[in-house]
Amino acid sequence: MITESSYNRQCPICSSNSWEVVLPLAATPLGDRLSDSFQNATSLPKYALELALCNDCGHTFLPLVVAPEESYGDYFFETSDSPGLSDSMQRIAEKLWRDCSKSRNNYVLDIGSNDGTWLQHFKNLGANVLGIEPSPRHAQEATARGVETINGYFSIQSASEICKKFGAPSLITANFVTANVPDLANFFQGLKDLSDDNTTIAILSGYHPDQFRVNMIDFIYHEHVSYFSCQDFINLGEKFGLDLVDIQRVGLKGGSIQAIFRTKSSRASMSGDVGRLAQYEEWVGIRTLRWFESINDRIKQAQNLTHKFLDQIKADKIVGYGVSHSVTTLIYQFDLVDRIKVLTDDNPRRQGKFAPGSGLTVISPQKVVDDKFDTVIIMAWQHDRLIKNRLSKLDYPGSVIQPLPAAELVNLSH
Repeated sequence: MITESSYNRQCPICSSNSWEVVLPLAATPLGDRLSDSFQNATSLPKYALELALCNDCGHTFLPLVVAPEESYGDYFFETSDSPGLSDSMQRIAEKLWRDCSKSRNNYVLDIGSNDGTWLQHFKNLGANVLGIEPSPRHAQEATARGVETINGYFSIQSASEICKKFGAPSLITANFVTANVPDLANFFQGLKDLSDDNTTIAILSGYHPDQFRVNMIDFIYHEHVSYFSCQDFINLGEKFGLDLVDIQRVGLKGGSIQAIFRTKSSRASMSGDVGRLAQYEEWVGIRTLRWFESINDRIKQAQNLTHKFLDQIKADKIVGYGVSHSVTTLIYQFDLVDRIKVLTDDNPRRQGKFAPGSGLTVISPQKVVDDKFDTVIIMAWQHDRLIKNRLSKLDYPGSVIQPLPAAELVNLSH
């Protein structure tokens, strides 16, 4: 579905119009648009969710983009919501601040700063901090907690305004936000314009070769419009006058990479890890149709097996555990809208809301036991250990199914 809020685009890295769909997923509404009523939830428009591969540069992206304002004007996710994420990010922050060159301005700019959790780590280290965040609510709450935050999008224009007021930062960070940027040219030119020879740019993003290897296709959703490889970052750096000086795989969100850029004029030396990872990607064949066909086959197998398990155990009163962007993708892709009765989530702010599109009510985990649901499907399977422990502590007596990374019946007694 194309609406006034959506549009088709060319490859965001090389501007090619030559691309083909390699993973056609089920159409969904925006995955984090929780509603206060069933009617509002079920009236949300669904958009095509198709992953494309550029035939010229090999970038993987969504050709259909929903305008960011549709998501971030009323955005529900907060960094502090994700279990264990803040502690992991603290360790990354400490290393970045230790390794970066300190300029006379000596401050950290975080793009897409959300609730300020990340910047608070730098503030604790003695750094001056500044965030830029498109969600009005998150920007206001972060500022109120002492993390100065500009409400807006990062662009060439906002970079110019920040530079005039604050100067070039010692460190610019963008964590799990670059994948959400439809106009990469505007974004990377803004990075270049704001940086001087002492600025380090650190971009943390999901790494789809690792994520897709464990069948994490539910990280494909409308807010994630680009899926980056090492070669993609090399190409972007060359296009915008930045050197990719280091890149590391990071064990967050099922597989991520941290790319470190410096301006070409800084003449920073390049780590051998950049060339090695680019070579690995070539060997694995992540820019080939064969690679994506294998992923598609595995997902179809997991979907069929999930329904086979539900039929085998005669599941009737089914609850899905987890509420998030990725859960929305999984519900629709695995054709579970008409089988699941409700969703459950540990976050009290999500309880009582209605899931986008399906209108499924979100209840507390305790209510799953109290209302005698006979089957739980672990939808937020990236947190499967936490969910299994939670169900065990609740003495949940019913059946448990985990659809991914491979569909299985879970025995909570082990």
